[in-house]
Amino acid sequence: MNKDQIRQIHRQILKLTYQGKLHDAMSVIKQQNVINSNDETSPLAIVEQTYKMMLNYTIEGMNDPNRDAIFRQMQVSLLLIADSVRNALMKKHAPSQVYSLAPLIMPTASPCHENIAKWFDYILRTENLVQDNADVYLTFCGDEKADVSDQSLIVSALTLSCLIFFDISKYRLLVNIYLQNREQIWQRALVGIVILSYNFNKRIMLFPEAKRIMSMMTKSDKFQARYEATVIQMIRAIGTDKISKKITDEIIPQVSKIVPGIKDRMQADATVNDVLDDKNPAWKDYILESKDLVDKMTEMTKLQLEGGDVFINSFAQLKHYAFFKSIENWFLPFRADHPTVREMAESASGKDFDLMKFAKTIEKSPYICNSDKYSFCLSVALMPEDQRKTLGKYVGMEFKEMNEISKEEKLLHREEYSYKTLIQYIQDIYRFFKLNQLGKDFIDVFSKGFSPSGTMLFDMTFADGDKKRNVGEFFFSNEYYSQAYDIFEKISLESPNFEIYQKMGYAAQKSGDIKLALENYLKAQIFEDKQLWNLKKIGWCYRKLSQPAKALEYYKLAEAQDLDNLGIATSIGRCLLELENYAEALKYYYKVEYLDQKNTKVLAPIAWCNYSTGKYDQSLKYCFKLIAVDPCPEIHVLAGHNCRKLGELKDAVEHYKNSIGCKNYTLKDLEEAINADYKDDEGKDVSADNNLIIDYISYELGTI
Repeated sequence: MNKDQIRQIHRQILKLTYQGKLHDAMSVIKQQNVINSNDETSPLAIVEQTYKMMLNYTIEGMNDPNRDAIFRQMQVSLLLIADSVRNALMKKHAPSQVYSLAPLIMPTASPCHENIAKWFDYILRTENLVQDNADVYLTFCGDEKADVSDQSLIVSALTLSCLIFFDISKYRLLVNIYLQNREQIWQRALVGIVILSYNFNKRIMLFPEAKRIMSMMTKSDKFQARYEATVIQMIRAIGTDKISKKITDEIIPQVSKIVPGIKDRMQADATVNDVLDDKNPAWKDYILESKDLVDKMTEMTKLQLEGGDVFINSFAQLKHYAFFKSIENWFLPFRADHPTVREMAESASGKDFDLMKFAKTIEKSPYICNSDKYSFCLSVALMPEDQRKTLGKYVGMEFKEMNEISKEEKLLHREEYSYKTLIQYIQDIYRFFKLNQLGKDFIDVFSKGFSPSGTMLFDMTFADGDKKRNVGEFFFSNEYYSQAYDIFEKISLESPNFEIYQKMGYAAQKSGDIKLALENYLKAQIFEDKQLWNLKKIGWCYRKLSQPAKALEYYKLAEAQDLDNLGIATSIGRCLLELENYAEALKYYYKVEYLDQKNTKVLAPIAWCNYSTGKYDQSLKYCFKLIAVDPCPEIHVLAGHNCRKLGELKDAVEHYKNSIGCKNYTLKDLEEAINADYKDDEGKDVSADNNLIIDYISYELGTI
């Protein structure tokens, strides 16, 4: 049994339990043979006995006012048992540091800097949190004298532990730690709360105390702003792959293109100037000539300032150090005086480079996450001395300005600056789940389907429709359409309006659900039936759904408002063509051709409509135009059809032959096209002639 099979069993038990099929859920649990169901005192036996009693009372017609509450409690118990089954199977078939076979031993001393790694491991692997330990953790995290790094690891351990064994006590503890409002700690607690609230929403809703727990947080405006920032950053993290792809596919190739030019100018300058200033002004001029690159670099800078993860590609290959073999180090706030950094500094620092000074410099950077800072220091320590010297000078200059900006932010916008900690922590978590093999032992908290709007926490935090819409608009403007749709849908149920339905339609369209897009555009039409944009969208959807008659209806309404719109004219022509009204379609296509003579895309439908109306000379003329600018196999075939109609069979065969090999077009494709599209004007059967032509071409091409 592998990890995927174990997870599938776990999901099956959860699904059955949520559906209220407790008997089936218990049957699957028993089949795994890791829970002793014969012991009458075991949790499973107790649930089963209680359930049998409930069934008997129900059949006998006895009314129990507490039945719903008891049923929910049985569901909670089965969900906990399901987690235990999953964990036991993992330990048996796929042991790891997370699902460890090692005995679970609680450290004897209270949490402190010397034993924090042991406490991290203990908390991580603890299934049920007892109240005494909860009190210890809460006190420790609230202690102003305790080390912030150690407190941070307690919070991370609780979050990870809750992901592999959800316990409402752990969730409640994270809420209480958040409410202590300790800087650098509340950020981590809040991220844990958001992650757990999304991944365990159904389970949390089974607890009567859940609303009370959440109300302790959500009633404050400060929490609402923080929660919004956290959710937005989680969504940004999910978009990290998109940023990485942009850097790899667009920016790096652009930089590669301009490097030779920069080198040429450097060499030219060197022959003239003996003494150079710090930077060659020609470099900047050359780069600015590449406007596309400048635009992309500006976009990357904006993303970075907003919290986009632009560094993951740079540091992904630097996570192989022994330092990262310990789970807790992936979540450790960066400290220049960390023992590992100090040890490396002693061996790597020299007369021209001070690694400790370097570490203190990057420690202040708000734009690099903690995990990457450790990677940076560890990799620098292994560099040749001359490279360290160069890097030290560069970092000293570039980080000086960055640190000044950070100081200013901290003074003027303390709450906003504290979000830097939140951003860095989410990026640390992202690296653990995406770059560390052990991250695969947990739920994928950065699933592309992450949408917080379906949770109780979201609804309680954004009971106000305007605040809810702000979050939805952020997702929409940043092209997270699935998440935006979910939020707009909630708003539409509370206060439906024209723009919300339009944006729901557009979000559905961009997500690939054309039918759902149409439904929402039509709902928007109820509020305002004359807006041109909406009319065109409805027409587009109907056409995509192969309903040209309905599409034509809305395009005609759009045309009445904008007679000279060539896009509308082209769309009407397309609908008429699909409805086989070729003569009317030609009128629209000719209009487009006349008003936009550079538009070559309209040539193909004109050629086809002329052919379909028997104007073979005219059709052939347009085929030649197309072949001259953009030859494609379909146009060669259409030219062949026209030549046959005009009695020029040799020319027809040549055109048919020219289609073979054009854009991977095959003889089989040609045969299908001829049989489908070439018809005799008088309705005679032309299949025999078609076969003769195909065979002739086969001999000519040597395929027979």
